[in-house]
Amino acid sequence: MKKFFGSYLIFLILFTPYVKADHWGKPKVNGPGPWNENLIVSTTDPNKNNLFNKKNILVKQAGVANFVLVNNKPRLYFQWLPTSKNLEKYFDHIAYMDYENGWSEPQLISIPFSDKPHKYPVDPTVVSLKNGKFRLYFTTLDRKERTYIASAISEDGINFSIEEGKRFRDKKLNLKDSAVVFYKGFWHVITPSHKANGQGYYGISKDGINFERKNNVKVNTRGDWLGNFIIVDGKVFFFGTGFTASTLDFKTWKLESSHSAADPAVILYDNKYFLVSTSRN
Repeated sequence: MKKFFGSYLIFLILFTPYVKADHWGKPKVNGPGPWNENLIVSTTDPNKNNLFNKKNILVKQAGVANFVLVNNKPRLYFQWLPTSKNLEKYFDHIAYMDYENGWSEPQLISIPFSDKPHKYPVDPTVVSLKNGKFRLYFTTLDRKERTYIASAISEDGINFSIEEGKRFRDKKLNLKDSAVVFYKGFWHVITPSHKANGQGYYGISKDGINFERKNNVKVNTRGDWLGNFIIVDGKVFFFGTGFTASTLDFKTWKLESSHSAADPAVILYDNKYFLVSTSRN
């Protein structure tokens, strides 16, 4: 594994365009939007040099991928934006797919919601907790239309209940598209600046509920902290939009590679790496 994330990491290049995760309440079939994007998947044997060269469409009209292990098998969460008449009712909802000798069909999570439609939870990041439950971090809006990170809790990773309060918020910023990981006794959250300037907004929490804003994270390259974490051999790797970086303390980040992957998510399962990212039609 060290070999893969060291010398082999530079091969992890997906030639996909930069993507922002914006959302609408109803599909604008005749206009551009995230419904013009697909999730593409690549798999590889960690011992091979030709990493992630073959890419296949996994879900059409979807984005914002996030992996978590459920019963020791990969589950992929994502934002689903189908515009066909038979699937339009699922537009801009959070969905999931399970993997076991192949991918299941997309299914929606259940999350009771009574607020205005444009405040519906989007941009899922799901993490597993020590007590066996799952926490969903998502983007929503306050009364002044500023985005922040909220959360919901679940016993099975499918049926969620919204938790009160704001997890990660700054009244001067729009915080959205979070990535969250537990490392060395703390929960860490990063959201992108969406300025392609290598900077991201960072917070830390002991309980995963109350995050305290800390200094921005930064790498010296173009790109956004729009992506996901993976921990390998005790080191945190962040697969972002345009780059991959690593850290041992969330203060100093090493740029591992530059690439063209958009909002990637990576997981190791059955001695294979799965990478899902966003691609234009």
